[in-house]
Amino acid sequence: MKITIKHIGEMAGVSAAAVSKALNGHSDISEETKTRILEICKQVGYTRNEIARNLAKGKSNMIGLLIPDISSPIYSEVFKGLDIQAREHGYCLFLCDTNRDIELEKKYVRTLMEKRVSGIIVAPVSNSVDHIEEITRNSIPIVYIGGKVNDNMGNYVTVDNFYGSKTAVDYLIKLGHREIYMVCDRDNTKTMADRIKGYETVMQENNCNPVVYVDGAGRKWRESGYFQTKHILSLGKIPSAIFCSSDMVAIGVMEAVLEKGLRVPEDISIVGYDDAAFASLPTINLTTIAQPKFEMGKKTFNLLYKIIKSHNSDYKNREIVKPELVIRGTCIQLKGN
Repeated sequence: MKITIKHIGEMAGVSAAAVSKALNGHSDISEETKTRILEICKQVGYTRNEIARNLAKGKSNMIGLLIPDISSPIYSEVFKGLDIQAREHGYCLFLCDTNRDIELEKKYVRTLMEKRVSGIIVAPVSNSVDHIEEITRNSIPIVYIGGKVNDNMGNYVTVDNFYGSKTAVDYLIKLGHREIYMVCDRDNTKTMADRIKGYETVMQENNCNPVVYVDGAGRKWRESGYFQTKHILSLGKIPSAIFCSSDMVAIGVMEAVLEKGLRVPEDISIVGYDDAAFASLPTINLTTIAQPKFEMGKKTFNLLYKIIKSHNSDYKNREIVKPELVIRGTCIQLKGN
């Protein structure tokens, strides 16, 4: 037999309404009665039907979170910031890994809508989110994060990638480097376009020739950095420094440099971007641009919470946070500078 709150009420000698109040923590019921009801629930293994409860309320205490790759070293820290803020405000996160698949992303959005989540946080798979907006039709608060964020999206939290890239290259220039290459695994997002633009701006301001290598073979991350650097070195080109579009790319760059018998940083200085968890390992010790990932997570939830409480899905707000240079051991001051 399925146990209902009516059965619990009969066992406790109270009404079904009193059981509901006890389960929802209402104050207009005595502690003695509440304790008795909760103990009976525990004994018979009763749990609330949250789906039915959400349908009745028209919303839930769940927040949907869509990320393109759960293995990404970036999103794990963002998630921690989101989670701590969500729990502080009485919400829990419903995590969905879209595996960089638009059809799966659409499926998860529909599922979250059916579950009556209070809001959705999306690190989108594509530069366009028209397919998401078509499903939600402005009926639920959404905040966007991640590398695909651009000005066609309503509410978002992102990093000032132009500033971060400029900061990295400025640092290399101050160390006396003039021949600085940039290695990217892709350039088809606003994030990457801003990082390239920041690099090129500083190089041009200092009368240096910008040289950007973008992987045209579809490789990503470490593999892209490795093969592109092997190609650069095979041409006999040995720049004094390489600025990488991400820390994952930088790992591949370091591998290729060391495989060639060159030293980091004595022969080639390297700067990454992201400050992934592995960047601080003693064997890597990568100088990089740190995205404030944990803080971004907190800011993203706070923005979503603000929209939820305003009861206005038309609310528009965009937050851009500044990254910081983290100096470690992969850069060197050139002699005579």
